[in-house]
Amino acid sequence: MNDTLMRHWRMLREVPRYPRRISTAELKQRLAAAGFETTLRTIQRDLIKLSGVLPLLADDSKPQGWSWEAHAPQLDLPMLEPQAALVFHLAERYLQPMLPASTLEYLLPWFRTASGVLDSQGNGLSAWRKKIRVLAPGQPMQPPVIDSEVQAVVTQALLLNKRVAVTYRARGAKEDKDYEASPLGLVVRDQVIYLVCTLREYQDIKQLVLGRMRSAKLLDTQARGLEGFDLDQYIAQGEFGIPLESGRKIKLIANFDRSVATGFIERPLDINQVVDEINEKTVKLTATVLDTREIRRWLLDFGELAVVIAPQSLRNEMMEIINRMNKNYGL
Repeated sequence: MNDTLMRHWRMLREVPRYPRRISTAELKQRLAAAGFETTLRTIQRDLIKLSGVLPLLADDSKPQGWSWEAHAPQLDLPMLEPQAALVFHLAERYLQPMLPASTLEYLLPWFRTASGVLDSQGNGLSAWRKKIRVLAPGQPMQPPVIDSEVQAVVTQALLLNKRVAVTYRARGAKEDKDYEASPLGLVVRDQVIYLVCTLREYQDIKQLVLGRMRSAKLLDTQARGLEGFDLDQYIAQGEFGIPLESGRKIKLIANFDRSVATGFIERPLDINQVVDEINEKTVKLTATVLDTREIRRWLLDFGELAVVIAPQSLRNEMMEIINRMNKNYGL
């Protein structure tokens, strides 16, 4: 195959989508690493020529940076198959109520391509778009607004293992503060994106909400890693479950009306949970769970259809909450 065509393909794959950018010097390095030796002048000439027929953008920075247009269609070789297009459409439906709009924007080119492929089909696949809906659990809420450039910088910092300078306003604060963060991971929970990180030279782990970041700047400084840190272990400790005592587990025993038991029977709270029949109207749930505020909210959601039996401390706490609610309602 023609070497120039191969080089062009490789080069186009290295160009990111706006607002990210790549300089011609960096392109030259990446092409060389892939086995394509060329000059800066040739790369610049090729990009200018390709921008005449493709949605490529050049900025006025020095050195000059190149990007695909933000809403450019996704360039796929070979063309997206109808079955793959259907999967992308299902993913769009599923992710829409779960992820912030700024995250979904990065996937829009694939979603648009998938919609176009489905619309062109005459075998009934296009009808699926009108027949599938995905509903979010609980009360529908609007996702937080995240600055797309902030998210792009934070993501890039995580990928490159670099520090990032952020301007951040904590919950309840009246003023912004500047932080230098070393990213450890990103966690998406209930449409909120959290940057798990350390600040400056400290070792304690923090969670910064991307929606509260006013600005972000990628730094050349290497991120400060934590020896032995594992994101899955960090989450398993209950750090995103608002634990009352980090990592503490309790043996929950509660009676439930049989009419609401299907949910935790089909989706167990614990792999070792046990559901026993008490009588024709009541079942008893026994499960080991993290001692979190979420488990209390989950139990309260059932109202009078759930009664905590053990541990006694949790039973007493639930009784206090119910008594306070009665007072608030004048009962």
